[in-house]
Amino acid sequence: MEKEHPKNKAFYENCTEYFEFLRKNDSSDYDFEDEYYFTMPAISNH
Repeated sequence: MEKEHPKNKAFYENCTEYFEFLRKNDSSDYDFEDEYYFTMPAISNH
């Protein structure tokens, strides 16, 4: 099993925090969300 890269983990945690912020403020950022879901497979090596 490969070791998780610290920058990838930080990116994931920051995105999770951002999505939580949006949800609490009843907001959305569809452009970022699209990029996030497009990028995550590459970052997670899947």
